[in-house]
Amino acid sequence: MRNPIDKLKRWWYYRTTRRYLRNRNVTIISENCWGGILCQYVGIGYNSPFVGLLVPAPDYIKILRSLREYIEGDFQFIPRSECRYQEGLCYYKHDFPIAKLTPKGGGDPVEIHFLHYKSPEEAVEKWRRRAKRVNYDNLIVKLAERNECTEKEIAEFDALDYSSKVCFTAREYPFKSTRVLDALDFIKRGRVNWEWRHCHKCYNFVAEANRLLDVG
Repeated sequence: MRNPIDKLKRWWYYRTTRRYLRNRNVTIISENCWGGILCQYVGIGYNSPFVGLLVPAPDYIKILRSLREYIEGDFQFIPRSECRYQEGLCYYKHDFPIAKLTPKGGGDPVEIHFLHYKSPEEAVEKWRRRAKRVNYDNLIVKLAERNECTEKEIAEFDALDYSSKVCFTAREYPFKSTRVLDALDFIKRGRVNWEWRHCHKCYNFVAEANRLLDVG
C-alpha cells in the first residue's frame, strides 16, 4: 500500500530541488520507467528513447555496450509467445508491443517491451523522435536489481565505461555504482521495485546531473 506521507515527502523533495538543476539537457538511459518519471519530477524533457518501456537486464547490458548502434538500430515486432522472457511477462496482463532491436550494422538482437504504448507504430515513432535528442556526452545511466538482473549483470554494469551510472539494489554489493534502496520487503524479495519512489533517499539526481555539466 502506498504511504501518502512518503508520497508527500517525495513530491516536496523534488519540488524544492528541481530549481537547482542546471543541466537540463541531460540524457537518462534506463531499462524501465525510472528515467521518464525522473524527467517529470524535475521538469525536463525526454532526451532519451528509453521512456515508458522495459528492457530485461541481460539485453540492457548489451545495449549499453554499443549504445549508439542500438539506438540507431532496426525493430522487428514479435508476438508475445515469441518473447524470450516469458516469466517476466506474467506481471503484465495487458497487451503491449514487443520488439527485437538489432543494432545498426548488425549484431545480437535484444528485446524491448513497450509497456506504455498502444501500437508498434507509436513505439517506433516516439523512439526515433526522442533518439535524435540523445546527448552522448551528457548521460546518466541507470540499472536496478529487477527484471532478470542478477549479480552478474550488476558486476558487468559496474565495469562499463560511463562517467555517471547508478544501480539500485536490494542489498549491499562490493561495487562502486550500487545504491541500496531501503524498503522493508526488498531484501526478502531479492529485488527492488518502484525505485522512482525510493531513490531520492540514497541518490541525488540533481547534484549528479549538475556534476556532469561542471566536469564537461
